[in-house]
Order: sequence, then C-alpha cells, then structure tokens
Amino acid sequence: MRKIFKNLLDKTKTIFLKLFLSQSKKNYSDDLQNIRRMRLASVIYISYRNLMVNKLRSFLTIAGVSVGIGIVTFLICIGFGVQKMIVNEVTKKNPIDVINVNNKKLDNFVSLNEKNVEKIKKINGVEDVAVKVNTGGKIYFDNYQTDVIIYGTTKKYFELSNIPVKYGTIDLKDSASKAAISTKAASILGFKNPKDIIGKSIKFDIILSRETNSDLKEEKNITDNEAEVVAVIDDNNAIVWFPSCCLKDKFKIDLAQEGKVKIKSTDEAKMSEIRKNIEVLGFNTESVIDVINDINSFFWGVKIVLIIFGVIIMSISAMGMLNTLSVSLLQRTKEVGILKALGAKRKDIFKMFILEAAIISFLGGIIGFFGGYGLAKIFNIFFNLLAHQRNLESVAFIYIPSYFVIALVVFIAFLGLVTGIGPARRAAYIHALDALRYE
Repeated sequence: MRKIFKNLLDKTKTIFLKLFLSQSKKNYSDDLQNIRRMRLASVIYISYRNLMVNKLRSFLTIAGVSVGIGIVTFLICIGFGVQKMIVNEVTKKNPIDVINVNNKKLDNFVSLNEKNVEKIKKINGVEDVAVKVNTGGKIYFDNYQTDVIIYGTTKKYFELSNIPVKYGTIDLKDSASKAAISTKAASILGFKNPKDIIGKSIKFDIILSRETNSDLKEEKNITDNEAEVVAVIDDNNAIVWFPSCCLKDKFKIDLAQEGKVKIKSTDEAKMSEIRKNIEVLGFNTESVIDVINDINSFFWGVKIVLIIFGVIIMSISAMGMLNTLSVSLLQRTKEVGILKALGAKRKDIFKMFILEAAIISFLGGIIGFFGGYGLAKIFNIFFNLLAHQRNLESVAFIYIPSYFVIALVVFIAFLGLVTGIGPARRAAYIHALDALRYE
C-alpha cells in the first residue's frame, strides 16, 4: 500500500511541475487534456488487454454467446427455409393470380357451360377463364389395360395450371383424336420408357353422363375409340388428356366441372370480391392464398416457439457475460482506482467496461451467426445426399430473411449494452481511494 501511495505522490509531483513550469500556454492545455482524458484508442486497447488477461474465461464467455446465437440462427434458417419451400411447392402449379372454380360440393346443380363461363368473364377484375372436363374411362394397348381419368381441356388451362409436357407436343385446339398420357399410365401399358409410347395408337372407352352432356339423362359408356398419343406428361396418376374441342365434336361433351379464373390483381380484397361474385352463380371457389395463409398461420406458431427458445438461450448467455464482467470488475478494482487517480474520468471507465461487453457480444454474434448458417447448409447437403440415394428430388430449404440479420445485429448491440451497463456503472462510480484500498 505504501508503495502505491509513493508512486501516486511521485506522479502528482511530476504533473505539478509540468503544469506550472511550462513556458507555453498551449502545451499546458494539451498536457492537461491528455492527463484528464483517455483517448478512445487507449480505452479500446485496455478493454482488449483485459479480455486477454484471462483468455480461458473470455473464450468460454464468447463461446457461450456464439452457441446461443448459433442455435437460434440454425433453427431460424430451417424454419423459414421449410416454410418458403412449402409455399413454393404449393404455388408451383397454383399461381396466386388464379382462382379455382368447381361444383364438387353443390351436387352438380350448376355446370361450367358456355353461358356460365361468359358470366364469369364479365365479372369486374376477371382476365380470362379456362375450363376442364372430368370423366372416367379405360385405355388399352396390346394386352394391357387400365382405368384412367379422362380430362378434356384447353391450352389456356394447361398454362394456368403450369402443367409441363415432358415428351412430345399436343395441340389442344385440334379436334382430331390425339391425346397426352401420363407417365404412370404409360408405365401400366407396358412402356418402361414413357417416351416410347409417342406415336402409338391406343384404344379407349369413355363414360358419358349428365354431368358432361346436357342432353343425356343417364350414364353411357362408349367403347372402341381410338387415339394417337402425341405427348407424355409427368404425373403419378393414370390420366389421359384430350383437347376439349375433340371431346365436344365426337362425344357432344359440353359441360365442365372445373375451371381456372385468371384475375388482373392479386389484392386480397379484390380477389375476395371476385370470389363472392362467382359463388353467387352457384360455384365453389378455392385459392392458393387460402393454403398459404394456413401455412403461414402454422409457422407463426413455430416462430413463437423459436422466439421463446431463443430468449431462454440468450438469457443464459447474458448471465454468463454479466458474470464475466462482474468478476473482471472485482479483479481490477485497484486498476480502476489507479486510472482515476491518474485523471481518468467516469465516462472513460464506463466506456472501458461497455467496450469489453461489446467485444464479447459482437465476436460471439458473428461466430454464432456464421456457425449456425454453415451448420444449416451442411444439414441441407446431408439431407439431399440421402434424398439422392433414394432417387428423390433435391430440395433447398435453407433461407434466412434480411430482417432477421438486421434484428440480430440490433440484438447483439442490445445484449452488449444490457450486460455491460451494470458493471460499467459500478466501476465508473467507485471512489478512487476505496478502489485503492480494495483487497
């Protein structure tokens, strides 16, 4: 203790001589300012040095913060990525600006005939309408046969449904007996390579009923029909597509059960109004927005669980940081007293401890963010390797929104401030003599 006070006395004498024996007023002011104010670079250096004094403790604290943020980042990447992947899959064949129209729940009191189609087209906000006939039947090739769903549709319906033709082409305006067949139906007919069925003639039976023909009163099965396969469509159901004009000319099919209405605006209020006007005509309407809203509602619950989980993890990390800074203050109480005796102000001591907390939180945040994101990427790669081994399609379900990154930066700054402000205030307001007496 005597040695400390002797050093302080010697230092005070030196300062006194320097202040009063100086010949230049400018030098006097500069020296006084340097004594009483610590430069920012000095504060940063002292904060960094203090962290390096006990490397293990600092490393464990930074590791605790990085693990917490890494876990949260990993879960956010997976959660948002899966949500985005599901929404993309749902909207792949169901565009947002398309409303599905059908009479499935109305016991066929109404049908999408030409008259009703024209009424729908006249609704304000409707851009176009495409319909699809749905009936059943059988197809034959050599010794193979299978029950199939027969669709009669148009090119516009194909476009609105995003149905890609895998092999060949089909002119849906042609009234000739030409058909597109699904890969599943081609496989059942004995074609290992679905492409080989193109150009072949198949026979088919078709079932007609009052749901498809306005003149019929009872069901009728027309057999021994023939069509040339001109295209193959990738589908896991046994389906055959015909041009609607072909079915109309050959089998007098003039009623459709399903349709797609393309609208000019995706505004939910306008879409809701259009749907109500269509439903007034007696039809049932569906939109992919309904499914997206259900998906988003489900993932809101998931996000709330993730937020609660993240708060718990980060609370543990914050307590670890607070403990580290508090212990650091106890170990450096004398050092704080010496700095104050040499002229350091309260705000300099305050900055020193706040910077220590900032260094810990930002280092932990950066390491945790990139570690969590990298782990999510590795998980995605591993998942796709397993999918590839099982001949499944690869998927990318890793996504992190930009606002999460901004929120993370703000949270890291907030974490450093909250955990550092307590020890920093205690250090700043401790009296120099009390600090020097501390054992």
